Order: sequence, then structure tokens, then C-alpha cells
Amino acid sequence: MNIQNTRQIISGFLMVALSTAIFTACSKDDDATAKANMKFTITVNGADSNDQVDFLVSAGNHDASQYGNPVWKMNGATQGNEDDIALEVGNFTGNTKTYVFESVKPFDFSSLHVAVSNFDGAPISVSYKAEVGGNVETNENRSVVAGQTFIKDYSYQAK
Repeated sequence: MNIQNTRQIISGFLMVALSTAIFTACSKDDDATAKANMKFTITVNGADSNDQVDFLVSAGNHDASQYGNPVWKMNGATQGNEDDIALEVGNFTGNTKTYVFESVKPFDFSSLHVAVSNFDGAPISVSYKAEVGGNVETNENRSVVAGQTFIKDYSYQAK
């Protein structure tokens, strides 16, 4: 029950942080006209159902033109009209350990949210790479051992 409460607290915190990031990214003050294709590659090994693994990728335009249109391909398959896609621990406990997200067209901005909590057991190996307009912006590898939590949020602007 303690793990479940911890998961709920972390999930609640992450949703508040994500909402804050999205609303500040959509400020009307931004005059950005640059657009770029976005690509995220995420790999997780060693996670089990007792752990918490959350990734959220999102992309958009300052004029909100992403709504109602396809935004992402995940491992080559178009994901409908979702401007953000969340992955959780269950996505990484089966055969698929790597997910590649590619925007279907250029966008003004994007974000990546990473949260990994290893409640027990072997270390969880996490790697993620963000590319904006073909340029690598973030490329990190982490090992999260039992009892540790790693949380990081990234924001990207087309240049």
C-alpha cells in the first residue's frame, strides 16, 4: 500500500508539473515562427511491475494547429490525433524496450518528461535521446537503483 501511495503522489506531482510546462510554453508572447521535426528515442531495461516508469512526449504549435491532426508516429505507426503520448512501466515489461517517437510534420515546440522510481530489485537502465530538426539536443543514460527516483523535464524550441 505504501508503494501505491508513493506512486499516486509522484503521478500527481508530475501532472501538475506537466500542466505548468504546457501552459507556459503556450504563452501568447512567443513570436516563434520556426518549426522543426521532433524525434525522441526512449529505452528502458530492468523495470518490473513494482516500479514506476513514466515518459510523456508532446509537441505543438503556438497557434494550436496541432489539435485534430496527427502529431506522432510511434515505432513507425501514426498515433491518431494525440499531441502528447504517455508511456508507463507496462510498456517496458514486455518484449518492446525501445520506443521511437517522430513528429509527422514540423512543430514549434516539444517536451519530454521522464520519471523513474525503482522501488526494489535490480537497477533500471534508462536512456533517452531528443532530436530537434535533426540536431541532438539531449542524449542521456541513467541507472536507477533500488530506492531511487529520477525525474527530469525537458522543453525544446524549434530554431
